[in-house]
This record gives sequence, structure tokens and C-alpha cells, in this order.
Amino acid sequence: MKALARLFSARRRRIVGLMSGTSADGVDAALVEVETLANRPERPVSFELVDHLTLPYGDAVRAEILAVQEDGDHAVERLTRLHFVLGHLFADAVERLCTDSGNEISSLDLIASHGQTVCHFPHLPAATDADGATLPGSEAWGARDADGTWVSPATLQIGEPAVIAERTGVAVMSNFRSRDVAAGGTGAPLVPRVDHLLFGGNGERDRIALNVGGIANLTWLRAGAPLEETLAFDTGPGNMVIDGLVSRITDGRRHLDEGGALARRGTVDEGLLAEFLEHPFLAQAPPKAAGRDTFGRAFTDRFLAAARERKLGDAALLATATALTAESVYRACRDHLPAIPGEVIVSGGGAHNVALLEQLAARFGSSTVTPSDYYGVDVDAKEAVAFALLAHLSLEGQAGNIPRVTGARRPVVLGDLTPGGGV
Repeated sequence: MKALARLFSARRRRIVGLMSGTSADGVDAALVEVETLANRPERPVSFELVDHLTLPYGDAVRAEILAVQEDGDHAVERLTRLHFVLGHLFADAVERLCTDSGNEISSLDLIASHGQTVCHFPHLPAATDADGATLPGSEAWGARDADGTWVSPATLQIGEPAVIAERTGVAVMSNFRSRDVAAGGTGAPLVPRVDHLLFGGNGERDRIALNVGGIANLTWLRAGAPLEETLAFDTGPGNMVIDGLVSRITDGRRHLDEGGALARRGTVDEGLLAEFLEHPFLAQAPPKAAGRDTFGRAFTDRFLAAARERKLGDAALLATATALTAESVYRACRDHLPAIPGEVIVSGGGAHNVALLEQLAARFGSSTVTPSDYYGVDVDAKEAVAFALLAHLSLEGQAGNIPRVTGARRPVVLGDLTPGGGV
């Protein structure tokens, strides 16, 4: 197909990155112009963020996304319908972004859609023989259990790419996580490949790029270190527990603590904080990834029940939940990185939470805590930009995962390509 041949042969591409995170707030869309740079192995790609927006989900859609992850009734039917509904909402976001930025959809070369994660099981259970002994190597490779059943990590992102391609006429790259999972990885985080492009290289200080979405994750960037030395993993809850608590204490009228305003009025309950810092995920060594199965509704309900037993008010409740995020990030650096970083570059929805930024700054002491905006990467667009860049790398035949990060057995090219309307 001539259209696909042109797509693969181009060195400069206009790509819309689409992302909806574990908070399930809406679709982030970023229009990016990306170019491959010749003879620049240390930074082979340059980009310009043209424009971005967030298209919020309606309450009913958000509730359904959370429900298909946590409720069992008619799960297959609901998941199937939602898969196509989200395809249309992702297409809506592309159309709105192009209209608002004054760009024709026909000027796009590609849409890079991460989709909406509804299920993520990054941990591979060890296969055993008939006597219950672990089969060698089965923790890191797909293997058959004693009864012949495959055991494997698994992940599912929805938002039908064929709908996006049909609506827009533009080719769509999607399903980024699955190839890493197929190669024995956790499928997350994938953004570290881009973090190294954006913030790595010649920095004078060791840094972490910290994204605080529903789940918080970090990328360790040692000053001047090559890509192969990058380390990254999920640290624990980001906004997920905070948002879940706000929804419960307001009976669903609000879904976030705007700017951390309520948390800033409260005092952290150190006993409650210590209790929930005992969660085994927080002590687990990387590579590791988490989702709603780890810090979703059940975890939030336990946190709220424990807080009510202590008779905490709403402000103290949210202050303690915010401290859980900040402290789990700090402990991840203390316990699993070579050193405490000199700089923490924050993106994602949590970058708007003043209480969280203050608690991070208090824990990291002399290290600076800086929103990614300072480096020209909008905190709300960062993840969508990242998937646009990952898609560009895939078209160039470059791996998008980092095996040291995900645990995959090798670097792999990510994503599935759905052709657009051209031929």
C-alpha cells in the first residue's frame, strides 16, 4: 500500500499521541511533529509539541471503565461495547485537537493510541512440575504448568483502533504493551525510553522523571548514562487512592482533591501511614508494575475503613493518602536506586497537586522538585507525547522497551499498525 510505504519512509512525521491512564479521567491528545536526526545516536529524535488537550470522559463512561475492571456482571458484553465506545471517544479527541489547533486531519501521518488499560497482570506465576517444584526459568519466560496450561503475564488496553482509523482516515498504531509482555516483560513502564530522550544524556545531576497518574512511576536517569543503564518501575499509588477517597467522601460529586487543597488543611496520621506502607508491593524489587488490581477499589476501601476507625476527618484522611504517595516514591528511590536523585521532574495529574509537591519536596530535601513544564514538556501532555514518540521509533524499526526496566528477554519493536483510509 502506497500510503503505508510513505509512512515508513518518512523521516519527519505529524503524529497525534492518545493516552488514557489508570485514573480514567479522559483522553489526553497531543499533536507532535517528530523528526529522525541523522548521525545523532545520543539523541536520534527531535520533536515539537504543536498542541494538546484533554477530552474528559462523561460520568457514565468513567463509571463503566471502572466497573468493567472491578465488577463481574455481563463483563464480556460490557467490555466489548466499551472497546468500541472508547474508539469513538479517542477519534473525537483527535478531531477536536485538530480543529482547536487549526490543523487538518489529513495533515496527520499517524495516530498513536495507547488505549485505556482495563486489565494488567504483570506478574508471571512460576510454572511447576507434577511434584510442585518450580520449573527453571519459568518466572521470566512463558511456560506450561504441570497440566499443560500456559502461564504468562497479561495485559489488555481497549479503544478499538479500527474505529479511530475509519473515523479519521489516518493509520493508527496501538497495543504497545503486548509485544513486551509476549517477550516476557511486565509491559510497563514503557515511557522510560522516551524519558531518556527528553531528560537523559548530558545532565549534570542524577534525575528521576516521575509521572504521577493513577499509579506513580519513575525513570532513573544517571547523569550522562546511556540508555542501557536506565532503570524504571512503578512505585505505588499516585492519584488513584486520593481520587477514590474523594469520590467516596463526596458521594461521587467530586473525583479529585483540586490542587491538594483539602489535604493541605489536614495533618498526616503517622500510624495509618505506617500501616499502609507495609503493603508488599512497596517493598518488592523492580522490575515491577501495578494497576487497579493492586491499589484500586479494594485497597481504597481498606484505607478508608482504617481511617474511620481512627476517627480521622476528611482533611487528615486526604493528607495521609497524599503522604502515602509521596513516601512510597521516596522509599522507592532510597531502597531501589543507586542514590537519591538531585532532581525530581514531575508530570501527570499529580503535578497539579500542591500538597503532593510539598510533601515530595520535604522528603527529598536538597533535591529540586520541578514540573516537566520547565523543560518544555507540558505536565498534562507528557504521556501522550511519549506514545507519539514511541510510535515514531517503531516506524523506524527501533525498540521501544528497555529489557532492564520491564524484564523482557530482549528489546522489541512495539505496537500494532491499523491502516488508514488511503491506499
